[in-house]
Amino acid sequence: MLDEPVTVPRLAVAQAWEWERIGPVHPVIGPVDVWVEPDVEDELEELTRQALAQPGFYELRRGRIAGWFRDLMLAIASPPYECYGFSVDHNGRDRSMLAVPTGKHGVLLTVQDDRLTLEKIRAAKVIRSVAEALPNHPAAEVAERAVPRAEYLTRMNDDSYTLDTENDYTAADPADELRTLMAEKRLASHQLYVAARSNGIRRASVPLTAIDTANRGRILTYLRPGTDDLEIAWGPGSPAYITETLHNTLDALRS
Repeated sequence: MLDEPVTVPRLAVAQAWEWERIGPVHPVIGPVDVWVEPDVEDELEELTRQALAQPGFYELRRGRIAGWFRDLMLAIASPPYECYGFSVDHNGRDRSMLAVPTGKHGVLLTVQDDRLTLEKIRAAKVIRSVAEALPNHPAAEVAERAVPRAEYLTRMNDDSYTLDTENDYTAADPADELRTLMAEKRLASHQLYVAARSNGIRRASVPLTAIDTANRGRILTYLRPGTDDLEIAWGPGSPAYITETLHNTLDALRS
């Protein structure tokens, strides 16, 4: 059982997923994408079994995946809802996260540098755990605002705007503010999703994007229905705001 966080090679979990015929592997885990010569294939499989056996995922004496770990993979494959995300920084280093409920508890998977970490979490913190798993970066000091997408796109090719952040006697035009924020130097970006299942059908949200800027902090942007058209909304990229927005998105998927 996952009494404490466990880290194993991502490939080992992907291989266990294939051995047990769980079904399509979640994109956060990724497929078995290593090809080896036939004469070393058996050796690689043995190394995989050893890697899985160390945390108790594989029973060497019986030559099979541990029953509890198979149940965990099944829970990850078909949860009632899930939250996941993909991050990449300006150096090209990536990270992915997935959190699902597994009954009384939940599990958070984090993949980085081809290593996969599994951690037991509270079922009530499935979405919050993904928001908190993002790399540390201060939230931008911006208010929640929105602008019709068509209005934002109308002058996308115009000159960039510089906002007066010293005076608060008037609010900047929302479209101009968003263009200025989007022109900031980016250090990392994070695509975040929620998905829900009903009657065996999985529905996933469009991505919500958190952007780490060099000078303004982390900003969350996303699309939502407007009066006449979709509108682009944004707000501070704090764990609390990201969590609340993802919960609202999940509620909309379920409605």
